[in-house]
Amino acid sequence: MTIQWYPGHMTKAKRMLQQELKTVDAALELVDARIPASSRNPDLEELITKPRLMILTKSDLADPQLTDAWIEHYKKNGESVIPVDLSGGQAVAEIARAVKSMFPSMRRDPRVMVVGVPNVGKSTLINRIARRKGAKVGARPGVTRGKQWIRGSGLQLLDSPGILWPKFEDQEIARKLAVTAAIRDEVLDQAELAIWLLTFLHEYYPQNLTERYGELSVPDETNPLDSGSLWMLEEIGKKRGCLRSGGVVDLDQAAVVVLTDFRTGRLGRLTLDRLEENNNASN
Repeated sequence: MTIQWYPGHMTKAKRMLQQELKTVDAALELVDARIPASSRNPDLEELITKPRLMILTKSDLADPQLTDAWIEHYKKNGESVIPVDLSGGQAVAEIARAVKSMFPSMRRDPRVMVVGVPNVGKSTLINRIARRKGAKVGARPGVTRGKQWIRGSGLQLLDSPGILWPKFEDQEIARKLAVTAAIRDEVLDQAELAIWLLTFLHEYYPQNLTERYGELSVPDETNPLDSGSLWMLEEIGKKRGCLRSGGVVDLDQAAVVVLTDFRTGRLGRLTLDRLEENNNASN
């Protein structure tokens, strides 16, 4: 399965992003803590010329040891980064403090654009600030419908659509984006994606699989799509009642179970980006 997904509206959104970045003081780059390298859009490197604060969202779903390691890695590279749990009550205050510390002499509320890939938590952050301060959420005239300025917690936030990049040279990155729902499920083979995830988890988080599903078949490490990984999905399907007539396992339904368990944290706190792999890719 080769994954490519770049719907037409993202080209328009990228142009809007490039234009509106000229009007802000800084950018909040929201990054999924479960894939803290794979969920960074490489196009943003050349687009963002203003100060940037990286926000590791969904840190409550990520492996805490790896989150700490990634934070240290990024800080060593001179980047500003903080982890947040947007479902908690302190996230907005933490972000506001961090942004204001970037502009200690500024007398007005900093203007900040929120950027990131789809499903990384931008809307959650915007809605939290809107509810917290009772701000009106509405469109502002401009290039793209739905563009929103939100004022709250001493910040002026500009929302932006989630955008990916036109071509995934590394299909591992594409799979990780798909597993975290940054790519629409409808354009993917769900069973194949779940098999890939199960193979990864069996290698790095076998105890999490056992605790959630019990003992499963061992995959053939030389072939992620070999019978071992397929049998894991089939066994999970049987245990969860994902059956068609005649007792045949519905692999697509079983895949939804696995992917949902990962996305909601029922499989535990997991991180798909390994720091050593990222370092090897950079060398």
